[in-house]
Amino acid sequence: MKETARKTMAALIVLAGIAIFLAVACSPGADKPKDEAAGPAPVTLIPEDQVRMSNDPGKTELFRDAGLGLFIHWGPNSQLGTEISWPLNNASDDYVKRYYALAETFNPTAFDAAAWARLAKLAGIEYVCFTAKHHDGYAMFDTAYNDFKITKSPYGKDIAAAVAEAFRKENILVGFYYSPGDFRYQFETGLRFKHLYEPDFAAAAPFGPRKLGFADYERGQVEELLTKYGDVFMIWFDGACEPLKKRSWQVKQDVFIGRGEIPTPEQEIPGKADDRAWESCMTTSWQWAYQPNADVRTASEVIDNLIHIRARGGNMLLNIGPRPDGTIAPADEALLRELGLWMSLYGEGVRGVRPWAVTNEGGVWLTTRRSDGTVYAFVDLTYGLDGVKSPAGARFTLKSVKAGPNTQVSVLSQAGGVEWSQDKTGLHVTVDRTHTVQLIGTPAALAKAKGDKAPSLTWGPDWPVVVKITGAEAVAVK
Repeated sequence: MKETARKTMAALIVLAGIAIFLAVACSPGADKPKDEAAGPAPVTLIPEDQVRMSNDPGKTELFRDAGLGLFIHWGPNSQLGTEISWPLNNASDDYVKRYYALAETFNPTAFDAAAWARLAKLAGIEYVCFTAKHHDGYAMFDTAYNDFKITKSPYGKDIAAAVAEAFRKENILVGFYYSPGDFRYQFETGLRFKHLYEPDFAAAAPFGPRKLGFADYERGQVEELLTKYGDVFMIWFDGACEPLKKRSWQVKQDVFIGRGEIPTPEQEIPGKADDRAWESCMTTSWQWAYQPNADVRTASEVIDNLIHIRARGGNMLLNIGPRPDGTIAPADEALLRELGLWMSLYGEGVRGVRPWAVTNEGGVWLTTRRSDGTVYAFVDLTYGLDGVKSPAGARFTLKSVKAGPNTQVSVLSQAGGVEWSQDKTGLHVTVDRTHTVQLIGTPAALAKAKGDKAPSLTWGPDWPVVVKITGAEAVAVK
């Protein structure tokens, strides 16, 4: 009897254990990771009445010192080489579905965030702005507020996290682009008539796994970007963003907000100097996202743009669109390497600088490091200056610059090759290229002066050099 009772009791215990297991296994959310089932962890917010609704002054100066950023537009659309998001504007429902179906095949198996970051570092990039979510609503990060995301793709991994970690390891400031406009929300909640770019923060239709209205859905994603990815320097809102700006500063009071708080012209450079934070956004080609067979700008054009922007007090945010497999297009890579060569030689003239008394004197552009009175002059070289005396050189006079008793004049990264004098008409400088950097085809004018009968090589590259003038004073130019 006792043995039978013991066996019966053991059987009941086993059955009870099975019942408990089945109850847990079949409960809602049991197939989800613990943190996903429970939802995002609560974020401590600064009370609204204690939030400063402006950029932190220290972060603003850090941004202005950086000078050169890398913009990265990327998403499932890269598989077809379309512009990102904008094909949804005025599209039929059938096309919208085909565009969104690209997420099902997006699998960038060659993506290497560390390789991106190393190339950016080589190019002289100081900060990155990566598209966490564009207007199409696709999240390149692991969000709890939307299932339309990279971690639900065949690739399955959090790309934004990899970018943030890799660029931070290279001491490049990390920033995220975030579009307040969200066409996915509009399409799935029946607000199809709304414009692609316009956010409707009053929209109450529930959306996503958490069934939230539009404003709460986007506030939640902004909180994720500012709390899950380490030290985020910048967030960049492409569109109306007042509720999101406030939430950003409630989460992280010193986060720097780019577009939404500072001027950010696209594909243009303002005509006058503006001694405050601003940023000119320029593509390497003409499309923000990857475009096959793109017409990529020359290094000379990009360098000239950078010089003109820095002389006027702004930053240049240079955009690339990675290919669908996660690699950077060869033409973009080549451009970044060329930019890196120039930056390795002359980057001092565009980092940590501000506008000089004048932006330029003729073709000579100017910046200054105000802490010690250093002036940088960006000068195009003429090949065959004085006939065949030197392969490249320049003569110029600066009326806005007055040398002091301790002034020195030199070419960045070059030993010698500079003569100068000061008189009442200005600072007179003669530069010869003596630094052997890169071989290029001999320019026609120099070849003719030398009497070359066949193509030959000379020292390049054919880009502006930077003349450094220390201990200088500004002179009013009439």
